[in-house]
Amino acid sequence: MRYHAIASGTERLVVVNARGSTYRIAIHPGPLESADAPPRVLEVDAVHLRAGALSLLAEGRSARCDIESDAEGRFRVLLGDEIHTFDLLDDRKHRMHKAGGQFSLEGPQRIDAPMPGKIVRVLVKEGDTVTEGQGLVVVEAMKMENELKSPKAGVVRELHAQEGQPVEAGAKLAVVS
Repeated sequence: MRYHAIASGTERLVVVNARGSTYRIAIHPGPLESADAPPRVLEVDAVHLRAGALSLLAEGRSARCDIESDAEGRFRVLLGDEIHTFDLLDDRKHRMHKAGGQFSLEGPQRIDAPMPGKIVRVLVKEGDTVTEGQGLVVVEAMKMENELKSPKAGVVRELHAQEGQPVEAGAKLAVVS
């Protein structure tokens, strides 16, 4: 899965490939670095401790990682005794960000799986009226549960998520209009 991480005004392409509990993470150079520089590649083993908490093993070092995120893709990560804050956009959100900086909530809003995983809970039914920020679907990915929330108040017009179903990154799970 391709992501665009933006921290302290610097954007980097991050490519994540999962194999079981092991993740290959390639962090590409930022715009102020040499375009010819190879990406930094990390092999990371992740063990889920509880919702929002992981035990990581990378480059022979072990660390606990606590993660908070919001529906807009902003993350706060406590790694050791350091807090890292960044935005993480998938390719679709990145294109929208580049095109105008703001997301329009007019018209139908598609809710996609942010990464490969499994649907563990469906919190709404097609036709339900929802409020902005209301949970719609819970996806387990990278040993963490991610509640995907409605970007706006409206009605669930489409619901493609089914509990227990595996999903690919970018799969359409619901549409709210």
